[in-house]
Amino acid sequence: MNPDSRRNKIGLLGPFSFGNLGNAALQRTLVEYLNQRFPDAEFYGCCIDPGESAKARQILPFPLSRHVPWPPKSGSVAPNRVKMDEYPEEPRPIREWVKRTPLLSGAWRRARTVWFKLKEVREELAFCYEALRFAREFRLLVIGLGGVFDEVWGGKWGDLYSFFRWAVLARLAGTPLVCLSVGVEQINSRLAKFFCRTALSLAAYRSFRDMESKQKVEAIGVTGKNQVFPDLAFALQQAGRRATAAAHRSLRAVGISPMAYCDPRFWPIKDFSAYQVYLKKLSSFVSWLLRNGYEVVLFSTQVSMDIMAIDELKALVLEELPLNLHARLSNAKLRTVDECLALLSQLGTVVTSRLHGVILASLVSTPVLAISPASKIDRLMEDMELKDYLLNIHGIELPMLVDRFLSLEANYEVVSRSMQRSVAKYGLAVETQFDLVFRSGLLIL
Repeated sequence: MNPDSRRNKIGLLGPFSFGNLGNAALQRTLVEYLNQRFPDAEFYGCCIDPGESAKARQILPFPLSRHVPWPPKSGSVAPNRVKMDEYPEEPRPIREWVKRTPLLSGAWRRARTVWFKLKEVREELAFCYEALRFAREFRLLVIGLGGVFDEVWGGKWGDLYSFFRWAVLARLAGTPLVCLSVGVEQINSRLAKFFCRTALSLAAYRSFRDMESKQKVEAIGVTGKNQVFPDLAFALQQAGRRATAAAHRSLRAVGISPMAYCDPRFWPIKDFSAYQVYLKKLSSFVSWLLRNGYEVVLFSTQVSMDIMAIDELKALVLEELPLNLHARLSNAKLRTVDECLALLSQLGTVVTSRLHGVILASLVSTPVLAISPASKIDRLMEDMELKDYLLNIHGIELPMLVDRFLSLEANYEVVSRSMQRSVAKYGLAVETQFDLVFRSGLLIL
């Protein structure tokens, strides 16, 4: 577990962000801390803040899987996407004749399927060979990007298999794999459990962002020391200064962050009627806010997936709103974590359905009303003593939304101070974990 001292690369394993500012915040936290601990390190990351230039983020692309294309670094042995060979096409007249011949057409289809399967195997083996060479250049690999162990998003052959692959390659390369405050969502199939259990068991250190995630991995057989530490984003540096510097906060400005919940265009569980019901109820609440003198800013911490939800919510609101109130509704096109924190620090309250919408608002002490689609948000809101401002996404109605919002507004100072205490506690716990892993000698790096 003590790699060659000449290894100066650190890899941050995680799915591509697709505009996920929560993952970008996690990545920044890791880089800020590890850059202090290893000032000469060269960082590679799979999840990159889409609004920052490569020079600004100081992170190079990282090949999570063979399906991720990226420009190779000059002089590097880093694996690139394997170029797929073209299936040898028969002359068109012969091909058409084979397809029309009953005895030959079935054999032709089966042969074609086998050919493509063999190509996939060849590509995967080639990627693993190059990836092993790549892993040998690393000081360590870190998995620390939120709820990465999940079968629903991407399936068992998606990110779950990628983490399994990199865990095995890291062990073969003698490179420590560290799992920091990871989240575990749904792991149901036997193969998904195997990938998850093996990847975590091969880690030199592992911790989980909540007790529920820890219990899930222990239920599938991950034994040994499984610790619980808060989400890494709570240790994002400079967030505290932003909170105290929010001199331009408007208590009558409300941030609404809709999500593409069950939207068949983006969500793995496809239920367009559920998506429409969610947007309709949210639009009624936004209309109530505007009619009662509030300014509303629509925004998202998932700037790619939720952009259509914002547009469709805005259209629903404007349909039923008098023209003289249209100017009170705006939408902020956020690209970076800094832009998101700057906006949140200017708002009086925030309504969000995403975990890192809650966390980023907490970093700048902006009270949150959470419309939760997942238990991870429930647990966080309860632990922050904000259960009174937690609603289930399936049970929201306008009177309930209005009642909880008015209560949140009335208790603004109490809630804001409670959030500050929670953020301070969580931030200290995350820093304690960093010191435990990287300074105490737990890992010899």
